Amino acid sequence: MNNKMNSASANPAACGGGSEQNAGFLFGINDSSRLATRSFNRSKTAGWLVAGAGLVVVTPSGVQAADRPQEPVEKPNILFILADDLGYGDLGCYGNTVIKTPVIDSLSQEGMRFTDFYAGASVSSPSRCCLMTGLHSGHARIRGNMCKTGGLEGEREGIPGKVRRANLQPEDRTIANVLHEQGYRTCLVNKWHLDGFDTTAGPLDRGFDEFYGWLIHEPRSHNFYPDVRWNNRERYEIPANQNGQRGDHNTDRSTDEAIAFLKRMAGGVTKEACDKAVATATGQPFFLYLAYNAPHVPLDAKDRKLYEQSGLPVTDQSYAALISHMDGCIGQVLQALNDLGLAENTLIVFASDNGGARAAQVETLKLNGPLRGWKGELFEGGIRVPVIVCWPGKVQAGTVSAEPAYFPDFFATFAALTGASAEGTDGVNLLPLLTGKTDTVSERIVYWEQYPNRGISQAVRMGDWKAIRLQENQPWLLFNLKTDPSETNDVASDHPEIVARLNQLATSAHTESPCWPVGD
Repeated sequence: MNNKMNSASANPAACGGGSEQNAGFLFGINDSSRLATRSFNRSKTAGWLVAGAGLVVVTPSGVQAADRPQEPVEKPNILFILADDLGYGDLGCYGNTVIKTPVIDSLSQEGMRFTDFYAGASVSSPSRCCLMTGLHSGHARIRGNMCKTGGLEGEREGIPGKVRRANLQPEDRTIANVLHEQGYRTCLVNKWHLDGFDTTAGPLDRGFDEFYGWLIHEPRSHNFYPDVRWNNRERYEIPANQNGQRGDHNTDRSTDEAIAFLKRMAGGVTKEACDKAVATATGQPFFLYLAYNAPHVPLDAKDRKLYEQSGLPVTDQSYAALISHMDGCIGQVLQALNDLGLAENTLIVFASDNGGARAAQVETLKLNGPLRGWKGELFEGGIRVPVIVCWPGKVQAGTVSAEPAYFPDFFATFAALTGASAEGTDGVNLLPLLTGKTDTVSERIVYWEQYPNRGISQAVRMGDWKAIRLQENQPWLLFNLKTDPSETNDVASDHPEIVARLNQLATSAHTESPCWPVGD
């Protein structure tokens, strides 16, 4: 058994208790006694928080495409933490000197920090689709938050009229499906965003065993103080947030739901066992996908106390406070992993779904650091994101990789980790890179596309070269990211042969989508 087991008897306490009216089924979440403290006890998690002795920079020297199953080692648990609209420059470990993120910074010192990792897309739904399916945005089902044709029609909060959204279909194979088939207990906490307006396309319909969070078709469930939420398929109301009250912050509730899941898994107790008041210690590995809302707008921080004396404008204080609040809550999750004896056999990933958003309207903070562009753009600021991978005893502490990688690689990596196949997907297995068996990825392209009001925008990276075309009838821009990471110097006219090659690769990477027709 790869997880620490506790012998559990058939009693509700093994499921975490919880008796709040209208929300007692949250297994261990009781608002009247919600986690006695929100501070992170560093002394109990020294393994996560003590700074490493120094950085070892990984430089190019090949990771091959993961199209065949591999012999797995002991299956580790996987904890994937995803921030929402967190910019490349928002963390201390990525150069920020204002926003306080000690937990995430310390996590980077315990694992590998990527300098050139990319989201699947520059906005939420397509990026998460790439993450879940292992397909880049030229092949993926969902290629934008809203679609031009097809999908289902519904209301988007704050926008008059109807919009169309696509959703994952039953035939779309997610990493949750793969891991479930490999014996994992799969759980999503908080944001899915791949359901569109289809109530039959939720996480439980696409490979997850458990779901605690919000769905697109119910606007009351989206924000930082939702008064409606889902426990698996059951919609429930949050009393502390009814009638405009702000008593239960989304970041806190998501954290508590994640910790409750970890407690059940540490005791080998599944949700079904909780429902039946029967606990069975199974040693089942888990995949916990914890997708926070922070720091997405609206910037409804729980409080701004940490930054009230900082001299920052109020909007900047709120933005920073959302991130620091999430950082502290991640500390609680890591604390739980450690206390439950799960930390040593858990691979942890921290990432953001896309770049920082112009919509945050901050005045002084540089959300994307030195990078050009914002969320919604294919310049680096819209797609290059902070990514940290930590796996005790497997990933060397304090390493930094400058290898280009992106969200579809996680599908291939997790499949290889568990002996499954990633055939038909677009990523590569990063395990050799993560475990130090190689320091480079075999030459391949990294590709993105998105859809403005008309036409198509495309970007492709191969090695140090990146080409971007804002419209199909416009010329390609070309940048050498090694010497010009801020994309200030277009050198397309100096390297027509490289432009021609990348144009050919981008053309072959695109497949037509019925929901995003090019030219309409």
